[in-house]
Amino acid sequence: MRLFCFHHAGGQGTAFLGWQKRLGARAEVIPVRLPPPEDVSAETADGSGMSMTLVVASLDHELGPMLRRPFLFYGHSMGALVAYHLTRLRQSRGRPLPERLLIGAYPAPHLPHRLAHCTHLPDEDLLALLPPHPAGHSRLLRQAPGLATATAARLRLHLGLCDSAAPAAPNPAQHTGHGSPQGRSEPLRCPVDVFTGISDPLVTDAEAAAWRHHTRAGCRIHRIPGGHFFTRETPESRAAFFDRLCTVLAGPSEWAAGASGPLPVTVAS
Repeated sequence: MRLFCFHHAGGQGTAFLGWQKRLGARAEVIPVRLPPPEDVSAETADGSGMSMTLVVASLDHELGPMLRRPFLFYGHSMGALVAYHLTRLRQSRGRPLPERLLIGAYPAPHLPHRLAHCTHLPDEDLLALLPPHPAGHSRLLRQAPGLATATAARLRLHLGLCDSAAPAAPNPAQHTGHGSPQGRSEPLRCPVDVFTGISDPLVTDAEAAAWRHHTRAGCRIHRIPGGHFFTRETPESRAAFFDRLCTVLAGPSEWAAGASGPLPVTVAS
C-alpha cells in the first residue's frame, strides 16, 4: 500500500521525515511535491497565485502511473484540501480512488479556513497568524530573517492556492445550508478519516466532523491530543497520531469487507 502525503501550507515534503520508520511495512510513504508555481499560476490580477484546478490536474498526470495499485492519500492542513480536490478530480474522470482519504487538521471543504484571504498581509503579520509550530521553529525564524522571508513567501503562495479552490458544497441529501445549489458536488465514493487536534486553534470539532457530508462511504473522526501540528508537536501527540494511523492502515473490518451504504460517523479519541 502506498501512502501519498501532501504537506501543510508553508511546508515541504520534509514534513514527513521519519514516517517510513514509524509505519514500517504497513505502507510505503511517498511525500508529494507540488508542481512549480510557474506551471500552475492562476489567472489573477497580480499573477501571484496558484490555481487549485491546475495543481491537481498536474498532480493527477504526474502521479497517475503510481496510482494503479491500492493507495491512500494523507493531507495535512493545506495538503488535505489538495488531496481532497485530487480525489474529486480522479473520481470525475473514472480513475482509481484512494482506499481511504486521510485528512489532517483542516475543516470540511465547504467551510472557510481560518487564514482565508490573508495573503496580502506583510510577512511578519502573516507569520504571526500561524499556530505554535514544533519546538524551535519559531525561534529559528526570528533568528534568521532570510528564512522567515522565504517561509512567508511559500506560505503566501500556498494560502493563495487554498483561496483559489472552488467551494465544495455538500451532497444535497446532506446539505446543511452552506454553499449554493450550483456548487454542490457528488460525494466521494471512498471512506474519509479525519484527524483533528483537540487544541487546534484553526479547526473546531464541528468543522472536522462536517467532512461526513463529502463522502458516501463512511467518515471517522480521530481526535488527537495536541494542536495544529499534532503529527510532530510533542512525543505524546506523535505517539497518539501514529497509533491511530496504524489502526486505520490495518483496515477496519466493516470497510475492508465493503459497505453497501453510508457508514455512520464515529469519533475516536
